[in-house]
Amino acid sequence: MIKKISRVRRNIVLYEFYRMFGYDYLFYNAVSYLFFTIVKKLDVSEVMFIAGFSAIFCAIFQIFTGFIVEKLGLKKSMCLGNFFWVIQCLLVIVSNNFWMFVFAEACASFGTCLKGLTETQVLYNTLKKVRKKDKFSKVEGNGVFLYYLLESIGCIFSGTLFEYNNYLPIYITLTTLIISFIISLFFENVDNKKKENIKFNIKQYVKGFKLVLNSKRILSIFFYVFIMSGIIAVVYSTLQKSTILALGVDVSHYTIIYALLIFCVGIGSRYQYKYEGVTKRKTLITIGLFLTIIFIAIGIVNNYMPNGLTLLVITVILLIIHNLFQGLYRISVKKYMNNFTTQTVLSRILSIFYMCEGLGKSSLLFISGFCVDIYGVNNTYIIIGSSVLFLLLIVIYFMQKHLGKDPENYSKKDIFNYDLEEEKIEKINT
Repeated sequence: MIKKISRVRRNIVLYEFYRMFGYDYLFYNAVSYLFFTIVKKLDVSEVMFIAGFSAIFCAIFQIFTGFIVEKLGLKKSMCLGNFFWVIQCLLVIVSNNFWMFVFAEACASFGTCLKGLTETQVLYNTLKKVRKKDKFSKVEGNGVFLYYLLESIGCIFSGTLFEYNNYLPIYITLTTLIISFIISLFFENVDNKKKENIKFNIKQYVKGFKLVLNSKRILSIFFYVFIMSGIIAVVYSTLQKSTILALGVDVSHYTIIYALLIFCVGIGSRYQYKYEGVTKRKTLITIGLFLTIIFIAIGIVNNYMPNGLTLLVITVILLIIHNLFQGLYRISVKKYMNNFTTQTVLSRILSIFYMCEGLGKSSLLFISGFCVDIYGVNNTYIIIGSSVLFLLLIVIYFMQKHLGKDPENYSKKDIFNYDLEEEKIEKINT
């Protein structure tokens, strides 16, 4: 038993290193826009459409990836997800056709679904077994911070590497993906021993949706995520890169600026628990408002200020703040999703959660892609941002009624009949 616990504790240390290499595509994001537009000859809207298809695939794959996780278990499913990320990177290297890139994103989306359903559960179950559930935000934040630290360092050199050889940063990305796949093989399995005989089919999903619809607490989070994931996807995948390059920044300086932005996401992730200590139960609301208002401000300053150093500095400062809040958002949402859940409930919630997130991303990415073609990048910031702000205010009104209560003030349906007494006992023991 002691040996078993020791191996489980090893997961915590291993998880931070795994997150460092496997949270996202190292070296890739800084040059992906350049790679697609310069090397593969795609335009801005096509890049956004590829990202939109990726989000749609994520939504679709959620229907059966939950079944795969139930059958294979958390560890094997996580390994499989990493394997499909390796396949996607290989396809990006060898492909030259728009629809092949879409197929590559399908592979990546399948991997993302598996990773999304398993990674935080592996950490959550590990911490639960060693009675350290309250450390979730800190451990997850540390791992994500290490990723963004490594990514920001890599970004500084990505521009130079890209200018030397357009494919070199992508080859390095492939190497890091293989490393994360190898690390995932060494995790101790932390599946619950008591497993239900679950068949993840359409009928099961209907039951899952009913479960979510009956919990106004979770429903308010889903509405929020549907909107905010789209804003983040539009900025992170395309618009911030296009905006910086449009200001006349060369490739090497662009990747240095991008490295700074990526590092800021890491800082936000690392210190989420401190931000939450200040904002308390208003964490998600304040993050959403800051992200949306800054999104609009970027469009306004770039639309009405003359091009020059002053505009570049102001734009970069706004993007820095936006990326800080992106980091806060990513950890905060996961923490709220994990509250008052068991592994079985969490699997079902996460499947529908990522489906909702995928639909939110794809909707806004496709709409933004068409807006860019018609109105240009800067007006797209203003049009999309203003629309999202209006919707966000409606969602905030709903959230204030159903989120951020004391545990005992939630209905049983809101917390899926979670045993609050067991939670209190666990806190006393720790």
